[in-house]
Amino acid sequence: MKKKIVSLLLLLVMTAGLCACAPEEPVMPQPKQTSAVAERPKPGDDFYEYVNYDFLTKAQVPYDSKSYTRMDQISKELENDIYSIVDRCCKEGKTAEETQIKTLYEQYTDTDAREAAGVAPLMPITAMIEKCKTTDELISAMGMLYQEYGVSSFFNFEIKPDMADTSINRLYLFRINTMGNMKENFTKTDKGIENIGDIIKNTISIIDEKETNSLKRTQSAVSIVNDIVYAMLDSKEEYNIEKHYKLYSRDQLKKMFKNINVDLMIKSFGFSEDKIIVYDEGSAKKVDELFTSENLRALKDYTLACAMYTYGDALPPSSQEGFSYLANKEKELQRKGKMFIYDNLPEELGIIYGKEICTDEVMNMADKMLKDISKSCRELIQNSSRFSGDSKKKLTEKLDNIIFLVGYNKDYHTPYDLLPKEKGGTLIGNLISIKKYNVKLAKKKLSKKADRSTWGLTPITVDAVYSPLSNTVTIPAAMLSKAAFDPELGEYKNLGMLGHVIAHEINHAFDSLGINFDKNGCYNPEFIRKADRDAYKILQKKVIDYYQNYKILGIYSIDGEKTLAENIADIGAIECLVNITDNKENIKQILEGEAQEWAALTEITDVLTQLESNEHSPGEARVNAVVSSVDKFYEVYDIKESDKMYVAPENRIKVW
Repeated sequence: MKKKIVSLLLLLVMTAGLCACAPEEPVMPQPKQTSAVAERPKPGDDFYEYVNYDFLTKAQVPYDSKSYTRMDQISKELENDIYSIVDRCCKEGKTAEETQIKTLYEQYTDTDAREAAGVAPLMPITAMIEKCKTTDELISAMGMLYQEYGVSSFFNFEIKPDMADTSINRLYLFRINTMGNMKENFTKTDKGIENIGDIIKNTISIIDEKETNSLKRTQSAVSIVNDIVYAMLDSKEEYNIEKHYKLYSRDQLKKMFKNINVDLMIKSFGFSEDKIIVYDEGSAKKVDELFTSENLRALKDYTLACAMYTYGDALPPSSQEGFSYLANKEKELQRKGKMFIYDNLPEELGIIYGKEICTDEVMNMADKMLKDISKSCRELIQNSSRFSGDSKKKLTEKLDNIIFLVGYNKDYHTPYDLLPKEKGGTLIGNLISIKKYNVKLAKKKLSKKADRSTWGLTPITVDAVYSPLSNTVTIPAAMLSKAAFDPELGEYKNLGMLGHVIAHEINHAFDSLGINFDKNGCYNPEFIRKADRDAYKILQKKVIDYYQNYKILGIYSIDGEKTLAENIADIGAIECLVNITDNKENIKQILEGEAQEWAALTEITDVLTQLESNEHSPGEARVNAVVSSVDKFYEVYDIKESDKMYVAPENRIKVW
């Protein structure tokens, strides 16, 4: 069953205004009675609710969710398409991609075979870790675990372009594997401790059913992880390159690490590099501090838990009960199996899905949209009074050098040779093969020049991304589905919806983070003139103040610093879109499409969590705070000073 959200509870208390003269408190609309259905507001009082009134008053949140958004609608359509694709693959299985999907899905749904196989394929991991008597032996075992099973725990290596010279790939030592938990899951709630605790305890019970001290062991391992997480840089510093970019020589690493055998670590993980980028120095030092013989048992337990977490979905169903993150008894086996394919063969699914979604009509419309938005952005840069002529030239060159990856990677061919049941293949065995191959594939990058055209997302990802290190924008096929991009809605409504997503990602190239990277993706803040950088910092301060002055629930401010980059991208995007046309009806279509894109039914507790942990502003602010700074919004909707969303011209934020 579904639970009906009294969405007007949020509509009534989340309605926010921006004052005419910052930083005074905004004039808030008067709360309405929740006992009756609120009337649809005027565009100038609450544009977000005005556009999304029907969605907010009639839509329903699924019983097992805390929110329901436009992105959820896209995800639901994608989910249905994936189910159909997997069903067809199981019936046909002609191409290499279809055969791999068929093999893995049939092995997942064959619960008898999974129970018969048990956890035996993972027992070599247990034996390897359990026999470790010293931390050096554990480092060697961790390296083997990474190379042969694709599992990381305390040492999490990745290969990415060097931020200082993106023409070369570099070895990065990232933060520990937190099993999908963010720092806020530890610092703001107990969710991280609970999730990890469940997995560690269940891992111990699987390995040794007779163990009577599992609770104490679990507490010790969780305590170590908790200490490391607290040593991480705060989320506000997540994109502060000055703090995250630390290139160490091997000798420098040896001086920093007192307990970790650096030479052994690098060799055990299959590397030979003399220079490594340490992404989060504070948490790396904390790992070293805790990597002692006194903590050996806890270190081993957490490493084992990371392995079980990695392969948890492939365990026999009878072994999954203790993994809280897997508990979902309401979902049938077939649905779980299809989501297992989604998680583990995303490129194979993406090739099939992409061919269906990316028709000539869709791709032609998307191409025109990209060209129109890029042209508009180019005009804004060239006409901007914020930057001098030399800086405008550099920013235009960067815009023109953006690589757009749209739809799916047509050059991809499945590299896996998965064994079917009749040839002795098992679900866990095939999953091990996939993860082992992915490690080998990643390692090959170290011997090659960085490829700017590498796809940042799979075709079945409901998202879009700008990568400052490659100066690329990736728009997956899922974002071209009918729920996200419908040719029947017309050019300008689509510009407001998918177009805003595209323009948002393009403007990330020039936000508070992206502005520090040149046209080739190298971290080079000096690539534009100092006077222009200083002027841009003044803009950033205005944006921070503007959003912190925006009240959610009539009480809570948005963290303007944490959301700065996203807010700049939002405002810059809408400037690009409305610059494409002067026709009032077209502008209305764009603005209303943008408002629809961020429609969301959200429980109050979820809104507060987002304010604490998310770098994006809540959906309602992504609409009202943005359009309130658009001059054309005032013109086409005849907004007056008496309207609650009115912001005086001198206080409106202009990115360009």
